Amino acid sequence: MCRIILCIYFSLFSVSSFGWWDKEHQIVAIIAEKNLSHVAKKQVNILLNDDNLSDVANWADTIKSQSKWSHSKSWHYMNIDKNQNFASYKTIVGGDILWALNYFYQQLKKTDNPLKKRREALMFFIHLVGDIHQPLHAGKASDKGGNMVPVIWKNQSRITNLHKVWDGLLTQTDLSPAKVSRKIDNSSSSDRAVWQDASFQSWVKESSDLIENIYDFGDKNKGKKIINLGVQYQLINRPIAEKRMLQAGVRLAHYLNLAFEVKPPVTLAP
Repeated sequence: MCRIILCIYFSLFSVSSFGWWDKEHQIVAIIAEKNLSHVAKKQVNILLNDDNLSDVANWADTIKSQSKWSHSKSWHYMNIDKNQNFASYKTIVGGDILWALNYFYQQLKKTDNPLKKRREALMFFIHLVGDIHQPLHAGKASDKGGNMVPVIWKNQSRITNLHKVWDGLLTQTDLSPAKVSRKIDNSSSSDRAVWQDASFQSWVKESSDLIENIYDFGDKNKGKKIINLGVQYQLINRPIAEKRMLQAGVRLAHYLNLAFEVKPPVTLAP
């Protein structure tokens, strides 16, 4: 019976990488907005036509179903297998999140790029900074970043998967993104200094280093094909997910501040 359920589950489930859910990406963006320099705020407002970072934080997810952007799906994640030497990982040009972060950040900084190209680069960068701080976006290739790990979450009747748990079920709340951002924004100046002094590759390694703990399902789940997770798993891992969102917001602001530092102002010319 368990095998039949799993077959139905995997046949219905289309494997893809969604990243944090809408609210989680908005939380990251709101934290970043609070930490933008005056110059960066002005430039962001021009590029986004006065939209906020949080208004466009999920744009990169909404376009993936369009044929024009179908190739962008692989930009949202990368796979790091167990015991793989991270230092030897070769970025897939045009094909993984580490490449995409570097590419779009460079496109954003090029002031001679057309306004539309820089706007798209900014919207991708906002979203991907959030994605790479979701640990399973640097997850195992063998189970597609937790997408192929069936989970029953808090005794609900519908089977979900480990990736979705970390996308939003783990941090689900009735609070608004603005209230959550205030609640979790409790870092010290020394914490922020350490977080800001980190490369994109370091962010990936941080996510990858969390994988072992993420797959610690407790003794009760040993040998089970469908993992049953609930309050205890949430108590242990929710603080980790919230810290990753906070780190993403702080780092997004830092890199945008650097991008717009001592740069000629963006003009409204096409």
